[in-house]
Amino acid sequence: MIDLNKRTTKEKIIRTAAKLFSEKGFDKVTVREIAKEVGVSSGALYNHFTSKEDILKALYNLYSEQRINNCPKLEELLALAEAYPPYDVLMRAEFHFNDDIRDFLDQILVTAVRRICYDGENIDFIRENLFTPTYRILRPLLERMVELGKIKPLDIDGFLGLLSYYGFASAALNRSPFRRSVAEYQAGMAQLFSLIVPIDS
Repeated sequence: MIDLNKRTTKEKIIRTAAKLFSEKGFDKVTVREIAKEVGVSSGALYNHFTSKEDILKALYNLYSEQRINNCPKLEELLALAEAYPPYDVLMRAEFHFNDDIRDFLDQILVTAVRRICYDGENIDFIRENLFTPTYRILRPLLERMVELGKIKPLDIDGFLGLLSYYGFASAALNRSPFRRSVAEYQAGMAQLFSLIVPIDS
């Protein structure tokens, strides 16, 4: 198990690899380069990971764990939908990470996006970790809000696709000079959620 709060050699390898993969592309980074950045020999790196592909899989697993651990609870959101305005509930449905982990997760996501044309596993990773969690939480929540007469009916799948693409774009921007703050990201989410039309009761 990798604990990102620690600064052991294994965690340093993971963080360094995520940075290099997102900046240069997985194929252009060597094990020797990762080891040099960490300050260990290639042999020492192999004590922790069997290959560069093994490091990439560890990164993907970490991303999945963080998404699961920070995922809002659907049952709580459905209960809130009964009593609170739709916009307030939807803003609580957003995934929240501190700046350090957010930057790290963006690096992993950008690495996967860059590899999506080369490796089917990356397509599965994107689907399972970006689209599926969003759909799993927001589809039943939006359906329930429509049933309760809280919001006007809408194309839920189309709207959720829009949210997911916004997540992609934000991750890519955060690996560029156009980096967005958490406040700017949340303002964008608020703008998207404003497309959902509440029904005045």
